[in-house]
Amino acid sequence: MIEIKDSYFKASDGNRYFRRNAPAVEVGANGEKKAPLTEANYLAVDGHIKYDLLNGKIKKQAPVEIDWSRENKSDVEAYVDHYFLIGGTAKFTHEKAVEDHLKLMRFNIEQSTLQQVLNNDAAQVRTSMKNEGNDARVCSSTWVVMSGDLAERFNTSAGLEVSGTSTTGLSVTAKGDGSWTGSEKITFSPGTVFAYGLHKVKKWDGDKIKEMEDDWQSLN
Repeated sequence: MIEIKDSYFKASDGNRYFRRNAPAVEVGANGEKKAPLTEANYLAVDGHIKYDLLNGKIKKQAPVEIDWSRENKSDVEAYVDHYFLIGGTAKFTHEKAVEDHLKLMRFNIEQSTLQQVLNNDAAQVRTSMKNEGNDARVCSSTWVVMSGDLAERFNTSAGLEVSGTSTTGLSVTAKGDGSWTGSEKITFSPGTVFAYGLHKVKKWDGDKIKEMEDDWQSLN
């Protein structure tokens, strides 16, 4: 069952995604997973895979319906300030989510693809993770809030293009599939990420990554 807390988002598959420090996190961000004794675990970002290396590799998942009315207002609004709608963003509130039946949508890079990028193209991030040790993490997925019509456009899009700069952050553009024309672009600027998922290195083979695995909020 879906569950929303200020420290995690539990999706329908039972996995718990991180929420603390979401404004600073996007797919490809890396750093140290912090585990304070009295606060929620989170990713302390200190780097990012170059945006052009992610083009063609980030995937979209189907929009998720949320019964916002059964969730606590302070939990829902934690760490997220804006949601995406056609043409831009708008202020996010619990009341708005309930009234407009806003959706959650996940963007992710698959584990095998992420490992390939780190081993073949993102040497600086890989080296940073190696030096960080067991607490090194990289963001592999982000959840964002969308209006229903924008979520449908992304869900039916013909493809996604990835771009971005250190100033603007990661952007994803959806191309019309025929049922709609043109394009829709969203940028994961601070305050737009609802929750995020992490990966860690399970096994190293020298300076290369041999195996990766998910790391969920319920695990240390």
